[in-house]
Parts: sequence; C-alpha cells; structure tokens
Amino acid sequence: MSRTLVCVAIALFLVSCEAYQPVPPGYSGPTVALSDSGTQLSGTKAQLFVAEEMDGKSIENSFSESAAASKNRGFHLTMVLTSRNLPVRSMKIKLRGDVATGAPIHAMFEQLAGSVQSVQGVVDFAPIEGATYTVKGELKDAGSSIWIEDGATHQPVTTVVVSR
Repeated sequence: MSRTLVCVAIALFLVSCEAYQPVPPGYSGPTVALSDSGTQLSGTKAQLFVAEEMDGKSIENSFSESAAASKNRGFHLTMVLTSRNLPVRSMKIKLRGDVATGAPIHAMFEQLAGSVQSVQGVVDFAPIEGATYTVKGELKDAGSSIWIEDGATHQPVTTVVVSR
C-alpha cells in the first residue's frame, strides 16, 4: 500500500511540474509568437527577460530551458532563448527580468552579495493576429524595467513594469 502511495505522489509531482501549453491540442484559431530575450554576460551568467506565466499558469521560458541546457555542466551557462505561440486573445502575462547562472549556488552567492537586479510583474496583453512580440527589459541598480514590444515597430504594447 505504501509503495502505491509513493508512486502516486511522484506521478502527481511530475505532472504538476509540466509547463502549461498555451495553445491547447486541437486549437485551430490564430496564434502569435512571443519570444524571450536576453544577453549572455559571461560563460557563467546572462540577463534574461521572459514570459513566465500566462493567465496564472507556468509556461516554458528561457530560465527553465537554460537551466536544463546547463545541467551537469558545472558553472557554465548555456543560454536558451524560448519562443512560444499564444492564441490571439486578451490574457495576463507574468514577466520576469533577472540574472540566470549556470549553477544554483552561484545565483545564491550573487543574491547574498546584493549584486543581482531583477524585476517582475503581470501585464495585460492583447496580441494582434499576424504580429510577433518580444519580452524586453533593462536591469539597473535602480529602476529595472520589463515589457512586451511589437517585433516590427519595437514599441511597447504593454505597460512597462518598473522595480522600486
């Protein structure tokens, strides 16, 4: 009996870790591309600006993809910029701008040293069919910011979230 409970608990944990699929299977409506952006700062860290959640549900993003690509590589960070399709409809997107590192211990030391700037917030996003979008941002000592911009005009299409 206890083995069955352990197996069920492990299965539920693994299912809960799976990222939400923004475009459900069988969906035939219009979609748009939303891409994360970032800059590789060194072989061990990068600045990433990502869409982390859609309507409160976790979606694949450059933090999780870069961590997976860097697994078992010591402090080396392999930056992966994620792009995903989203349905054309109004939604809430959680944005996050932060520094990614190749090893979790490296990130902890950076945070303890106070050398990491970050920003996050939820924005209303109403994509237009045929457009492409990118999450953009700036990490600064004061006033880091993040937003979604139109790929053609490079203008923000959401509010700009600013850290304090």
